[in-house]
Amino acid sequence: MAYIDSLQKVSIDVNGQAVECVAGSFKGVPFFFESTDFSGGGRNIQTNSIPFSNDHVNEDTGGNVAKYSFNIYFIGEDAENKKNEFLRVCNEEGAGELVHPYFGVFQVRQTGEINLTYNNQQEFISGSVSFVPENDFELKNSVVSLSAKTKQKAKELRRSVADKALKSFKTSGKKLSVLQKAVAMSQKAVDAVYSCRKVIQKASEFAREVGRVKANIQAIMLSPQDFIARVQNLISMSAEIVGFDIDPKDNVKNGIALMTFNLDDVDVFDSQSAENRSALVSLMRMSGASMVAENLVDCEFSSASEAENFENDVYDAFENMLADIDDVDLYAKAQELEAASLKYLRDSLSKIPYEVAIERKQTNNLLTLVYEVFGGIDKLDSVVERNDFKNPLLVTPGEKMVVLCD
Repeated sequence: MAYIDSLQKVSIDVNGQAVECVAGSFKGVPFFFESTDFSGGGRNIQTNSIPFSNDHVNEDTGGNVAKYSFNIYFIGEDAENKKNEFLRVCNEEGAGELVHPYFGVFQVRQTGEINLTYNNQQEFISGSVSFVPENDFELKNSVVSLSAKTKQKAKELRRSVADKALKSFKTSGKKLSVLQKAVAMSQKAVDAVYSCRKVIQKASEFAREVGRVKANIQAIMLSPQDFIARVQNLISMSAEIVGFDIDPKDNVKNGIALMTFNLDDVDVFDSQSAENRSALVSLMRMSGASMVAENLVDCEFSSASEAENFENDVYDAFENMLADIDDVDLYAKAQELEAASLKYLRDSLSKIPYEVAIERKQTNNLLTLVYEVFGGIDKLDSVVERNDFKNPLLVTPGEKMVVLCD
């Protein structure tokens, strides 16, 4: 199965035909697209005839510039606002980040006209747009902080899911059964946060805040904005607040656990409780995803294999979460965050030292062997940590020496 077939898709009814789209973005503005056409590759050859002869001259003017052309859609009640924001960033000078689910994340410029078609009966705007990639010469002086970009996208997702939850999660003025179900679901959410964040359970500030929320949860329910803020605060509570160091890798694991949060289904005829459940599940999962991304950029990996394991876990967590998202805006932002997180990890992987096993033909002492490999003995402690030599003064050819290479 092709990678594009495994992506979460949004189906749009266009003139009675179902059009399947996936999400992308340009300069942080999300859109959906049906297909991407790529042109480019090969050489650009200018052929000039020689006057008064049957000969010609071929001039190689360089490689053809790649071009990516999209059939795009803006979906939902605010499709007009999304379209206007997209046009605004396209009209700005300079390159911007294009996020594409299978071409990746790279810098491009929008080129040519943008053609749009408005549908009077359905809530979408369709159109076509093209981009050309920046080249190395244009980018060589551009310093992109992948960690800052990942953290920014994490904040954007956290704000977006909070705004969505605030619009959907309602208890004030509803019948008592709705309030009671909301309280029960919210208690499970708070318990899940407490259970996942094992490392800071012993912190007095964290334990007090959990206790305050649970003790006053019915009153807090009447102010959803306050409740949402408190839950997100518990999820993102940092080392500075709790007063002791927290390994970012533990926070990543905690966040991945929260990305699987779920609640029992409610009666389909109780529409408000169903909305409350959906809003709470999204709030927990995507706040957990934001926590994963924000802490991922602070992790220090001891080896490439450890980083690869984290990469696989983060990828699986995001893909499983994306498969259950039914809100197109949240899906697009979550997918962007996944792309930024994985790009950061893959960039980090290229900088992590890796282990190499060295075989020797003769017996020697460890100091000499380290000097022969590194030209000095600064890495002696690192070699000792990675090997279990019976006698460092007499390392035999049968004992492999594992060293860490940059």
